[in-house]
Amino acid sequence: MPDIPTENTPEHDEHFDEEEFDPEEAERRITQFVTSAEELPGPSVNELAGRVVDVMRGAWTDLQEIMAGKPHNKVLATELLLGQRARALQPTDPEQWRLHAATSLLGGMVVRNVEGRDKPGHGAHDA
Repeated sequence: MPDIPTENTPEHDEHFDEEEFDPEEAERRITQFVTSAEELPGPSVNELAGRVVDVMRGAWTDLQEIMAGKPHNKVLATELLLGQRARALQPTDPEQWRLHAATSLLGGMVVRNVEGRDKPGHGAHDA
């Protein structure tokens, strides 16, 4: 019988035996990486992160305006359609990443809508 890549063989399980995932260690490594990046030229990582968050807050506000008053299933269908479009693109296409970002923001709106938190100002981080 030919080898099946998903077959449960010792070779395929090898990477799981080598190291158990430790979330605290992962966070420490991320912190170390971020700290080391501070030594690179340009604005601080914190400043860059803040600027990115500001852009995303603006995008969130714009999406709230676009989706205001739309039925829940219309918002969900829009999220799903954009996800489909993203999956049809290659990872090297920047549009794929923009579409994934849009689906993430819309997904947050869908969750808030389901949880009854769809009114601006309800969340701690609303713009």
